[in-house]
Amino acid sequence: MGDSTTFFISGGNKGIGFALVKNLSDNESNIVIASARNPEAATELKSLAEMKKNVHVVKLDVSSKESTIKAATEVSKLIGKIDVLIANAGFADSFGSVLETKEEAWVQHWQTNVLGSVFLYQAFYGLVERGDKKQIVFISSALGSIGGYIGLSVSAYGQSKAALNYTVKEISVELGDKGFTVVAVHPGQVSTDTGKRGNETLIAAKPYLKEMIENYSISPQESATALLVILNKLSPSDNGKFLSYDGTEIAW
Repeated sequence: MGDSTTFFISGGNKGIGFALVKNLSDNESNIVIASARNPEAATELKSLAEMKKNVHVVKLDVSSKESTIKAATEVSKLIGKIDVLIANAGFADSFGSVLETKEEAWVQHWQTNVLGSVFLYQAFYGLVERGDKKQIVFISSALGSIGGYIGLSVSAYGQSKAALNYTVKEISVELGDKGFTVVAVHPGQVSTDTGKRGNETLIAAKPYLKEMIENYSISPQESATALLVILNKLSPSDNGKFLSYDGTEIAW
């Protein structure tokens, strides 16, 4: 990835985000800025930042535009540029049918997964523009693929990721002639706390999925390791792609 690469990872305090922070910070030439909604409660991330001088923590609630602007201002004062922006923070708690899903679930998923990603992009665009790599990676999900729809009822979550995917594609077109590389990435069926809860709900509703879900589940560390392979290979020719953690392309 080269020397002195600066990364910003939203939702860097747990799950895939924290695993990415750990892996990226192992390279001392990398500067890794991780966000947490409540940094004081992010004990593992705080400890890592205390141990590694190349890890920095900022407060960020992606569902709040004001919060993203404040975080971008703080990062601008701290570093002044971002080479790779990883929009990882998200929300997943909708594993029922459209008919059964309550209004608050639709609103919360949209606010965090769609608007949160837009707010982050808008606030951090200038920092990425000043970076050398100009890469923006949105952590999405294969469950948001329309062309590759797999028939699972994840209602508000799937809809929010499908909307995010549209936005990623749109941004890639808008920035393609400015040297940016913008992609959506499916991190795999990751056994985070939220992922485990979702798996349990899906298996309870459709017991025949149990073996498939268990066989395809991977740990946050396995996901992060695979994502780093993608980051290492990412180039302008990948702009506008929807990639799986294994490097293959997914239908939008």
